[in-house]
Amino acid sequence: MHVGRVLREDVVVGLVGAAAVAAWFLVIDLLAGRPFFTPAILGQALLFGGVADAAMVVVAFPAVIGYTMVHVLAFVSVATVAAFFACQIERWPSTLFVAVVLFTVFEFGFDDDVATMAQPLLGALAWANVAIGNAFAAFGAGYYLWRAHPRLRQCLGEHPLGTFTD
Repeated sequence: MHVGRVLREDVVVGLVGAAAVAAWFLVIDLLAGRPFFTPAILGQALLFGGVADAAMVVVAFPAVIGYTMVHVLAFVSVATVAAFFACQIERWPSTLFVAVVLFTVFEFGFDDDVATMAQPLLGALAWANVAIGNAFAAFGAGYYLWRAHPRLRQCLGEHPLGTFTD
């Protein structure tokens, strides 16, 4: 495995994923007439002691930038695992099964956490918006990795769903 390649890809994949989610929430916030509301409320909750009432949130630069930095770092961290698995699947196609299971468990766990913790701040549809944003992020990151790993495409063409024969 090429550590340099994984580290390079994790930054790109993380930025793609973070940008997809940020763009999705910007669209949601613009449609609601509250640009940057989501990163402002999450930044306030995560970095500055929280808020009691979402209606009292003021969109402030420190909260938006602070949350955006945490958001990007989280995506780059998760992307490190995705880039690692992309390299491993090229070498051992059966690793795809492990990657799919871990991705599924992570997504459902994350969406469940958001549904329970963010609901008081973002409303009842928070989990759905997060799930949709994460789907955009997964598609964008997956597409990048698919394009960056031609051998991955070849291996999966030869061994669908990571199957292999001796």
